[in-house]
Amino acid sequence: MDDGQCYYNETIAFFYNRSHKYLATEWNAVSKLVMGLGITVCIFIMLANLLVMVAIYVNRRFHFPIYYLMANLAAADFFAGLAYFYLMFNTGPNTRRLTVSTWLLRQGLIDTSLTASVANLLAIAIERHITVFRMQLHTRMSNRRVVVVIVIIWTMSIIMGAIPSVGWNCICAIDTCSNMAPLYSNSYLGFWAIFNLVTFVVMVVLYAHIFMYVRQRTMRMSRHSSGQRRNRDTMMSLLKTVVIVLGAFIVCWTPGLVLLLLDVVCTNCNILTYEKFFLLLAEFNSAMNPIIYSYRDKEMSVTFKQILCCQRQENVNGTVEGSDRSASSINHTVLSGAHHNDHSVV
Repeated sequence: MDDGQCYYNETIAFFYNRSHKYLATEWNAVSKLVMGLGITVCIFIMLANLLVMVAIYVNRRFHFPIYYLMANLAAADFFAGLAYFYLMFNTGPNTRRLTVSTWLLRQGLIDTSLTASVANLLAIAIERHITVFRMQLHTRMSNRRVVVVIVIIWTMSIIMGAIPSVGWNCICAIDTCSNMAPLYSNSYLGFWAIFNLVTFVVMVVLYAHIFMYVRQRTMRMSRHSSGQRRNRDTMMSLLKTVVIVLGAFIVCWTPGLVLLLLDVVCTNCNILTYEKFFLLLAEFNSAMNPIIYSYRDKEMSVTFKQILCCQRQENVNGTVEGSDRSASSINHTVLSGAHHNDHSVV
């Protein structure tokens, strides 16, 4: 029975022992290899996502709400790289040195980065839903509104990450502690996992609705002009890119969230065996988006190369020829035609 006592002054080992979670006492060859690999991946994550943000800033063809949200998603992944970097130096035997406050900070940083990524993906899904059903390539949302959306995303993310630190934990209800996160209460982990999984479902439904609508319109306009078909293909290319980003995120994060739910509802499940694998899978997701952009968007790829080669900005903003994969490389054509017909995209 829970005696209502609080354990803020206890060591981290106390909580891990109660949850039967292994806590290393010294570094071995495997843990050193994992730490080295983790730090390397973190550095790549931060540099790659910084490159995405710089590319969107310097290339004027990316100065639209959808790309600003993609830049903010890159910022969330950059923050995830920082969170994992901090984790790498405070894991293994170093976990024993943490206080209750620093352990909660370590986990809160990861929770904040995940919430920011999910919120960004949801904002992108809503933006795409609005543009497609208004038959536009880009929304007419002002920069001020985009900034407001971004501020809301990060405010909500910070609050979600800070909730366990300000009280929703098991420090004063020791019998409710989780096995995977020994200072987190099962109720919080259950809420957090369900919240994110439901958000995943909402985004999948939004994109399914978009594709059904586009398919119906495509059948109706099959005999329309080549210009309209090109505009439609441009919109679909960009839409497919963000869907691939969402799909990669769901594939990488869903197993870990399901594992959290199993930790809450299944006391006999040996979930700790798979914890590190799913954490590594989630970490790799933060490195995927720059790779996806490089493959899917020719102009984004060229912009990356121009930045890395320190070439002049006017070259970055130059026309990119010969790309059938780029959603952005013919935006100027679509947008110039939008002055005559705002309903020519799909």
